[in-house]
Amino acid sequence: MLIKEQKEDAILTINKWVETIIIGLNLCPFAKTPLQKNEIKFVVANEKNMKSFIEFFVDEILFLEENTTIETTLIIIPAFGNMEQFQTFTRFCEETIQLNEWTSQYQIVSFHPFMRFDGFEHDSPRNLTAMAPFPILHILRTPSVENLGAVLSKDVQIENDKKLQKMTKKEMLALWTKVVS
Repeated sequence: MLIKEQKEDAILTINKWVETIIIGLNLCPFAKTPLQKNEIKFVVANEKNMKSFIEFFVDEILFLEENTTIETTLIIIPAFGNMEQFQTFTRFCEETIQLNEWTSQYQIVSFHPFMRFDGFEHDSPRNLTAMAPFPILHILRTPSVENLGAVLSKDVQIENDKKLQKMTKKEMLALWTKVVS
């Protein structure tokens, strides 16, 4: 179990990750405004077992249901450093969304320190769109994603790929150092 200071440090690190990498590189054109408006909830899940983590996830969905001024939630889960555990948890959360018929309201995106894309080197900057300093489950409001996606005149994934293809490994390491220091 994490103590209060460790939770606060995890939130600060993830906030710095969002500012430096996600917004700084414009990997998600939707992130800047909610961060500036304080509409992103950062929370650390510090549960003891998988059932408790799923209950925590459901509680966060219910929180979003009741708090419409919060646009999105980043659940930071330091306990899931093991990629297999994290993927199992993510699948359970996806199934929970489907079973509760929340697919029209919510969707999730996952990030993990060890997440890598097939076909790219382990330290390729192109992996930045999936990597985070801690395992994270990002809960998004589906209507917001669809509305924002409709006004974009470009494909975000293609733009990110072009941008990250030009980045050197040294530049990537400098960004990570800035985030975790």
